[in-house]
Amino acid sequence: MEQVPMRSSCGDVLIVEDTPASLQLLSDLLTQAGYSARRARDGKIALLSAQAEPPELILLDVRMPDIDGYEVCRRLKADPRTQDVPVIFLSALRETEDKVLAFRLGAVDYIAKPYQPDEVLARVRTHVELRRLQVGLEDIVRQRTAQYVQAESQLRQSQAQLQELAGFLQTVREEERARIARELHDELGQALTVLRIDLAWLRNKCAAFEPGIVARLAAAHGLVERTVEAVRRISEDLRPAMLDDLGLAAALEHHVARFAQSTGMACELAMNREEFALDERLATALFRLVQEALTNVARHAHARRVTVRIDEQDAAIQLAVADDGCGFCAAAEHKGFGLLGMHERVKMLGGQLAIDSAPGAGTRIEARLPRTMEARR
Repeated sequence: MEQVPMRSSCGDVLIVEDTPASLQLLSDLLTQAGYSARRARDGKIALLSAQAEPPELILLDVRMPDIDGYEVCRRLKADPRTQDVPVIFLSALRETEDKVLAFRLGAVDYIAKPYQPDEVLARVRTHVELRRLQVGLEDIVRQRTAQYVQAESQLRQSQAQLQELAGFLQTVREEERARIARELHDELGQALTVLRIDLAWLRNKCAAFEPGIVARLAAAHGLVERTVEAVRRISEDLRPAMLDDLGLAAALEHHVARFAQSTGMACELAMNREEFALDERLATALFRLVQEALTNVARHAHARRVTVRIDEQDAAIQLAVADDGCGFCAAAEHKGFGLLGMHERVKMLGGQLAIDSAPGAGTRIEARLPRTMEARR
């Protein structure tokens, strides 16, 4: 591979001048000052030299044969390889319009002939230093941009991993809840049922004996009955058996009825299907969204009426839960864990969640979830 020659520490300057004496004078002046001076006697050579290896500065004569300095500058600024190279015009033209044209074409300075060596060196030094500062800043910007892109990529990967982990934990959580619910229902529930039957038998057998014993047996029987009901309620809250046995629609109807009975609120459920043909994960997510939304209503809304609506469409399923309660400022950054959990649950399934609420105006929560696994990816 051909090595690019090392540039002078002071700067690499291309001098474009058709007068040999002036060209030699400028070359000697810059060389003695520590610059690397490249020479070009016409515009064509200057363009080829600048395109092959862009200099840090170009000293450009205006009056030249074939291609004048203005046209050379125009072509330099039109070429992505040389458009950022600073150009200083050298000319005996002193009219204001000549200088204005030079600056309009992109020149950074204009030195009138005859020029003073100290003035030339001062201006060359200034613009070479400015060019190096510009290049340095561009390098810093590129480095920072690359670091930002890398950090953004790492952040996206971390977010994807966290979302995947959250989905896994959600699945494990549902499985564990289902397991505990089955054990409560099948083992503890059956044991308590047997105990209740036995206590009822003992109470009947002891009816003719000591009244105190009968009273104690009756109290124990009542306690067991309440415990059985509590176990059934806890089991349903953990994982409603109806959701697995009869499907989403039946589970929602049962849950909404229980909610209305326990809270005294009017709760209406509307569905555009008698049953929904959904996979287990989506059905569970919809049930949990309704469960969490109604829990929030019971805890915070002070509402009198709640409506739950589910509409199944070709590509998505739409859920809306609305209440006429006290509402809250939906634009506030701080949200409770219930709403955050709903956001995460919907996000994991590739859906969208919208919350519309204002103080005194009630709350409406809408979720739109894709029906198929392919649409969620």
